[in-house]
Amino acid sequence: MTLRPNSPAVFALLLVAAAVPPAAAQGGGRELEFRLGRWDDGRSASTYELRSATAPDHFLTTALTLTGLVDRTLGRRRAFYGLGWEVTAWRGQYTLGPYALAGAALGLSTDTGPQRLAVLWSVGGGLEWRPWDGFGLGLEARFRDEDRGPRGFWSGGGDPRKGVSLSLGLAIGLGHGSGTYAAAAPRLPAEPPASISGSAGDVVRTAIDAIGTPYQWGGTAANGFDCSGLIQYAYAQHGIRLPRTSRDQSTVGAVVTPVLEALQPGDVLLFSARPGGGVTHVGMYVGEHKFIHSSSTGVRVSVLDPSDSEGAYWMPRWVGARRILQ
Repeated sequence: MTLRPNSPAVFALLLVAAAVPPAAAQGGGRELEFRLGRWDDGRSASTYELRSATAPDHFLTTALTLTGLVDRTLGRRRAFYGLGWEVTAWRGQYTLGPYALAGAALGLSTDTGPQRLAVLWSVGGGLEWRPWDGFGLGLEARFRDEDRGPRGFWSGGGDPRKGVSLSLGLAIGLGHGSGTYAAAAPRLPAEPPASISGSAGDVVRTAIDAIGTPYQWGGTAANGFDCSGLIQYAYAQHGIRLPRTSRDQSTVGAVVTPVLEALQPGDVLLFSARPGGGVTHVGMYVGEHKFIHSSSTGVRVSVLDPSDSEGAYWMPRWVGARRILQ
């Protein structure tokens, strides 16, 4: 079988190649996103996109993209296949909210006869729903401008194809929010405190009863928890409703200074995957410089101590705390 540049099989091979995430994805800070849509460029083309993106935990996020545009009315002989880079703003800042984007892709534009190098510029925005960490569904609209040939780059020449596209997308986290820690960290969890004091003592004991429960992406029940699901569950058993995601949980209650001496059992600890980033993981302080959380190994107790190999991972990523019960 001969694979022409405008063959759908070519794009399928590119999708397989891109599905192997870069090394950064192993740290729990990336997502894969799949999008399908239509582009009205004077005719009507199907759009296929795959993005490998940094998880949306900050104001600006970036994505490596694979884009395919296929005009079915010409027997699939008019198409664009390219590799690009995109920047999004405000994405993932709300459970349901808008975002803006801009990007460019360099690739091969084919027609009924010639094949030419092209740049596909795009600008637009979307509305996305993120019911929990590491999962998103959204509608996106963007204006696309395909400039064919080097003389067309930036100037809009070179027989450009322009139009508005609409697409639906699914974003899936790669370990995002699971609290995966460095390989050197010990696998044996710390022991919880022998006694729990404070107004949130019953909530803490409920969370401790869940020790050993496996990690479950999106889990909120006793058969499995993700990090924010454990916090929501423990408080819910005592009549207190908290938001679903770690990002939203970082805004409830009263602010507590992120120093060990200021913490009380039951305080929600906030962690970020990278300095300056948004909250991507949460835990609950249980006393004695320890906190309980659902990490990739399940519900466990960890130590906030830089001399501990696991604590040395968490301490630099600890960015805040919230107190639900005074």
